[in-house]
Amino acid sequence: MASGGPALESLVNQVISVITNDGRNIVGTLRGFDQATNIILDESHERVYSTKEGVQQLVLEALWVRWTKTWMQGWICRS
Repeated sequence: MASGGPALESLVNQVISVITNDGRNIVGTLRGFDQATNIILDESHERVYSTKEGVQQLVLEALWVRWTKTWMQGWICRS
């Protein structure tokens, strides 16, 4: 785990939310990242928002997300 620096290192093993360039909202536990800041999420799910059905969660399990496909990443406070 190199290039992500202290910002990402402090989030390892924390639950984060990732918003992709195509608008998907993926939530999972950050397990690691590489020198290109691609990330590995575990126990992940996608939140799908619908005006008819509310919020649905699609289970994804383990997921590798390419950094160039993300728009924003952030920590989720569970308190």
